[in-house]
Amino acid sequence: MTQRIFSKFNIYDQIGYLLVGSIALLVIYLDALLLDYKVPTLNLSGAIVWIIVAYFLGHIIQAVANVFIKEKKPDFNQQEKSILTTAKKFFNTEEISDHEAWNLCYMAALAKDATGQISSFNAYYSLYRGWLILFILQSVFLLIRLVFFFHLLSTLWLIISVLLAVLFYKRSKRFYTYLRTKVLQTFLLIKALEL
Repeated sequence: MTQRIFSKFNIYDQIGYLLVGSIALLVIYLDALLLDYKVPTLNLSGAIVWIIVAYFLGHIIQAVANVFIKEKKPDFNQQEKSILTTAKKFFNTEEISDHEAWNLCYMAALAKDATGQISSFNAYYSLYRGWLILFILQSVFLLIRLVFFFHLLSTLWLIISVLLAVLFYKRSKRFYTYLRTKVLQTFLLIKALEL
């Protein structure tokens, strides 16, 4: 049996790392143009190198997001707690916390994710969370630049960056909610249909 370097380059890798890193490279490229720095030419011959750099940059951004963005994972509403109590009984692990029960539901739902919605919601949550961090960092950079060198184009780019950060914050929250809901719904289907 042959081994591949990337045995499973999944949707999370493509959206959560590669797409986040690609947009980060584009933002860096635009910043360099704004600052009148000489930038390397983006062409097809160097595409593989740029893809690798984008993937690496995406990992760095997601690592920063893990440090600064903390979801309230154990903060379940009454309906979710009721489903998690059912899950604890189903998995015969009644002594575990709600968060651990949710993790079991997530793993079971992911294993039965025939439609790919759970994987997609998780990937999109990661995408918007990564872009949120990127545009927060971009906004801080542009604000510092404006303090020392006022420029109308920089001001416009700062406003756009702040608006994008707000937009991506709202989108990341929405997809996190979608993910939680879909995992619990899928668990209930697994239980009801005895899959």
